[in-house]
Formats: sequence, structure tokens, C-alpha cells
Amino acid sequence: MGACASSPSAKTTTAKGGGARASSESFRRPPSIMVMDMLGKIKEYKQPIPARTVLSENPRCYLCNSESVHVGTCMPRVPDEEELQPGRIYFLVPLSHSHSPLSLPLLCDLAVKAGSALPNPNSNKSRRNRASVTRR
Repeated sequence: MGACASSPSAKTTTAKGGGARASSESFRRPPSIMVMDMLGKIKEYKQPIPARTVLSENPRCYLCNSESVHVGTCMPRVPDEEELQPGRIYFLVPLSHSHSPLSLPLLCDLAVKAGSALPNPNSNKSRRNRASVTRR
């Protein structure tokens, strides 16, 4: 997510002695398309679908790709005809927010909610139970 201070190709771990080091573990990505509303409710889609399909179920909202958000700017809209892609998280944003710049607290809130729905690569148990996930 644009303004987060993380690298998609490296994970920081604590080394012996308290220092930090980067490992080669790649960033966690969902194997499917995840659409999350502002409350943290997530719908999961297994196949690429047009944005308009999701929007037809949510007429008072627009979709934003989580990788396109930046603090201090409006959350950009995904075009209705664009296909949502597996491995991506999309935010379902109320139309009333379309002209409001994204605040750091809101971005952090969305990042925590989205992160809680992603599988933990270091555990056999999925963390998905922390968020409400509906698979389609």
C-alpha cells in the first residue's frame, strides 16, 4: 500500500543480538482477489472479474487498488471495465470519500485489517479468522 514503509521483496527479522536483517522471503500475497470494505469485511474471488461486477453489488461505492493509495491524496478509482487481478487487495470505498484525501490513521487502519486477513507464511494456521471473509 503506497505509503507503508515496507519492501515487497524483503522481510525484516530480528537477528541475534537485537539487530535487524533482511531475509529473502517474499511479501505475502493472497492467492485470490480480495475486496475489503472500510469496516474490514472481505469478499474473496478466485477468478479475475470486472470491477463493475463488484460495484453492481455495492452501488454507493467505488474500488481502489491497495497498491495505488498514498497519504494526502484521494484514493484513485479502478475503472469499471478493469479486471480485478488475483494476488491483489482492493478497497471498497464509499462514494462520499471520493474527494477526501487519505489520512495516515485511515491508511494504517486499512493496512491492519487487510493484513489480518492474509495467511501467515510462518504458521500452519490461517489468520483469516480475525477478519470476516466471504469466498466466491
